[in-house]
Amino acid sequence: MSPKRQNKGSLAPSESVGFLIRDTMMHLQIVLRSRLQDHNLSTAQWYLLRVLWEEEGLSQRELSERVCTTEPTTQSALSRMEKQGIVKRVRSKKDRRANHIFLTKKGRNLEPKLIPHAINVNDVASKDITKKDIKAFTKVVQKIRSNVIEEIKSSNNS
Repeated sequence: MSPKRQNKGSLAPSESVGFLIRDTMMHLQIVLRSRLQDHNLSTAQWYLLRVLWEEEGLSQRELSERVCTTEPTTQSALSRMEKQGIVKRVRSKKDRRANHIFLTKKGRNLEPKLIPHAINVNDVASKDITKKDIKAFTKVVQKIRSNVIEEIKSSNNS
């Protein structure tokens, strides 16, 4: 796939979609991490919780895929969450090698405590930006994400 514009070998970070998205995400994580510290949670655990609040019973592999982390990273976060009494692993009846992850009552009870922090981080990030601009930004980022996912799929099928 060729670039849409001629590039002479330079791309300033301020003009790079990838750089700007990653840099913004890293700064968002710093703000989010400061909110999660009081609950003794890491951002890795946060992303797993976000998925599990929507759908429990996923395998560790499915969770890794949903949050785009490596399986060892997911394994480590889940081990810590299990020790904290937030999740429980249930051995699959179909595949004895696989575990399915379920929230405990404590894990479910974290949602109403933690979601306000996510709302606050979003409020911080969108301060002084109109709702119209946020809507447009969201649409553009979703399209960028879709384009990148499509590229990954087409590269995997090559």
